[in-house]
Amino acid sequence: MSDIDEITERMKRFPQIIQKMLSLQVKAAGILTVLVAVVFGKHAGMSALIGSVSVIFGVLLASKIAHKTALSKEPAAIIINVLKAEAVKIFVVLVSLWSAFKFYTALVPFALIAGLVLSAIISGASITKLNEDK
Repeated sequence: MSDIDEITERMKRFPQIIQKMLSLQVKAAGILTVLVAVVFGKHAGMSALIGSVSVIFGVLLASKIAHKTALSKEPAAIIINVLKAEAVKIFVVLVSLWSAFKFYTALVPFALIAGLVLSAIISGASITKLNEDK
């Protein structure tokens, strides 16, 4: 089994809306990374990729927690699961960004922030849009 097949198989564990959102985020991150790398250099491209990936990993982990909300009928449980998911996402993003600033000496902060912002906007916008399409 190739790496792509394995990733595709693992993605099937997520709800379809999350799969679509992650697909949009990965495509946008790839386009931004290549564009920034071509225009500003490889370190800027890598910085943009780090910013994007930090949000993507946060969303991946948070979506597993948030998905528990679909199984619950209690309003308090729904709110608690959503808050837990958001806390996990923020924590993952913060740890990723801290690691980037700590260990990647050629970091380009503006490109990192551009990747972070792009992924965060796509995350929110695609969830809203994909929910409307259901």
